[in-house]
Amino acid sequence: MKTNFLITGGTGMVGSEIMRKLTLKGYKVKNLSTKLSTDPKTYLWDPSERKIDLEAFKNIETIIHLAGASITKRWTTKNKKEILDSRIQSTRFLFEIIASIPKNKRPKQIICASAIGIYPSHPDKIYSEHDDSNDDSNDDFLAHVVLKWEKEIFKFIDQNIRVCCVRIGLVLGKNGGVLSTLMPFFKLGIGSPLGNGNQWMPWIHVSDLARQFIFLAENENYQGVFLGVGKESITNRKFSRALAYKIKRPYFLPPLPGFLLYFILGSKAKLALMSTRCSSNFWQKEGFKYEYPELENALNDLL
Repeated sequence: MKTNFLITGGTGMVGSEIMRKLTLKGYKVKNLSTKLSTDPKTYLWDPSERKIDLEAFKNIETIIHLAGASITKRWTTKNKKEILDSRIQSTRFLFEIIASIPKNKRPKQIICASAIGIYPSHPDKIYSEHDDSNDDSNDDFLAHVVLKWEKEIFKFIDQNIRVCCVRIGLVLGKNGGVLSTLMPFFKLGIGSPLGNGNQWMPWIHVSDLARQFIFLAENENYQGVFLGVGKESITNRKFSRALAYKIKRPYFLPPLPGFLLYFILGSKAKLALMSTRCSSNFWQKEGFKYEYPELENALNDLL
């Protein structure tokens, strides 16, 4: 199905890769940005101020919604509010704008980002699309954000819009993601496992994640929740060893204790210590071919 795309958050690491791949495939792609741009394909919006250029929605069949403040900043009270509000406000604003468009001119589908943080940490459970998420009684910050975000996402069904929600794992890319956080330490030769090192990391190369979004956009049979993860999750200990080996740095230090991570990072240490092993069975069963099925392949490409 040929379609015209509108992307929110198209300047981020994931969004820019999706835009690049869509353009290479011959699609027409527009981008909604909170920053002024001279690019004629980029349109201004500000969900917090309820401002938007409605021209962005003209002849659009598919929206890929990625917008949201980074969760990698320190989790102060102010930043937590921004992380939550940026996702809820932007999604609600999109819903209201689309509701104001005549039914025969509305987008037909929305492919939206979410996060695996909705699942509780577990040492050995393998999560799939069919697993229930945390409930509202859970006091975990990430789960709280994702639960509220997804409630807004699935409201688009009320407008007869097909909804795919991609719960994204740990994205490996050149311009952000988990590598940009870890590389300074590993380059100094002080890389080590975090916590006990046994926690599962559901990593994915940014190129494969972009292809998953496009796969869902191009196949109308799919709707609901999907896991934006690579072929195999890996333990933090094995990931750290592979990274140190790849950049030829020593790997001998003992694991960094969890309590020390919390002292350094505050509550954001949750990101480093959570253990969420995820299944890629859906993608493999549906014939999706990973370009980077192994961590070594991904690191060879990115470093």
